[in-house]
Amino acid sequence: MGGIGPNGEYVGGEQLQGRGIITPPAAPALPDGLTATAWTLVDLDTGKILAARDPHGRYQPASILKTLTCVTLIPLLPGDKIVTPSAQAAGAEGSAVGIVAGGKYTVDELFQGLLMVSGNDTAAALAEAAGGVSHTVQLMNAKALSLGAYDTFVQTPSGLDGWQQLTSAYDMSLFLRAAVNLPRFVAYDQTRTATIPAQNANGKALNAFQIQSQSTPFMTKVPGALVAKTGFTDAAQHTYVAATERNGHRLGVVFMRAQRWPLDQWQQAAKLFDWGYALAPTVAAVGHLDDAVVTPAQAAQSSQAAATKTAALRKAEAAAKANSQWRQSIPIAIIGLGVIIVSVVMVRRRPRKAAPLSQTPPPTDLLDPVRSE
Repeated sequence: MGGIGPNGEYVGGEQLQGRGIITPPAAPALPDGLTATAWTLVDLDTGKILAARDPHGRYQPASILKTLTCVTLIPLLPGDKIVTPSAQAAGAEGSAVGIVAGGKYTVDELFQGLLMVSGNDTAAALAEAAGGVSHTVQLMNAKALSLGAYDTFVQTPSGLDGWQQLTSAYDMSLFLRAAVNLPRFVAYDQTRTATIPAQNANGKALNAFQIQSQSTPFMTKVPGALVAKTGFTDAAQHTYVAATERNGHRLGVVFMRAQRWPLDQWQQAAKLFDWGYALAPTVAAVGHLDDAVVTPAQAAQSSQAAATKTAALRKAEAAAKANSQWRQSIPIAIIGLGVIIVSVVMVRRRPRKAAPLSQTPPPTDLLDPVRSE
């Protein structure tokens, strides 16, 4: 169940436990055309939640999870660090920038590819630079806990669906608030075009090419547009995070399991932003973004415990597999032993030719060895 903290408290306030639309009593009607099954409209400066729908419902995030990837890895990876992706990273499933195995890219270039075109290949390369995909996933789970995101469980750094990977609109609001407070994140996300440099990898020369941001419509047409990130998988459907700043005041929107009709997501977000900025200052919030109950040290300890548990599970799986292979070999051994026993019995029971009456019995040292036992 989402929305319950480590000590059983209602995260963000009791009102956010509702699964339907939650708005202040004095607020005007919401704009038409909002398609998301779950969403939040949040004041990123004060942490007040102005309106929501199923804010703690747990859904697949798709690529908006890359927001948490950035919040986790940007403080760890200098922008000028050179990264050489593996073949596994370069061949990552889903949307890709087009980096090549053995190439050389800066962290800045990889983060641009991550946010501008949602590159799963760049997500994997950045994870490798931070110590590996498994380690990065552990870091992301620890970061989520340190931000107070108790609805989230991460399994991939790219947002590709994992068997248990889920988050909520509330938790994504926490990640969005952390992201807009990172100047490097804002700079990467606001980049409209960027160049992926030429490479000479594995003896093959590759030309430089240009990438363009998927968020250009929002960034160029919505007043005060600050950042935006799209996501999509078959399981998650369309997901979206965006932030705007008007008159020194920042609002954020999160959409989970949305559709891009009759309006595109950025247009739905634009209408919700207009509604939020028009609210009277006296209108009460429906909830709030809470600080974490656990400390970062506790989060790191929890991450280490998860890593230990994962290693133990892998060891148990390997032992079970070996045991299964041993058990499968037992019937074969039994059959083989049976064949040997039958053969011996048949030999034991083999009749001997009777010696002719005139023949002298052979010496005892030449008797059939089977009979001499």
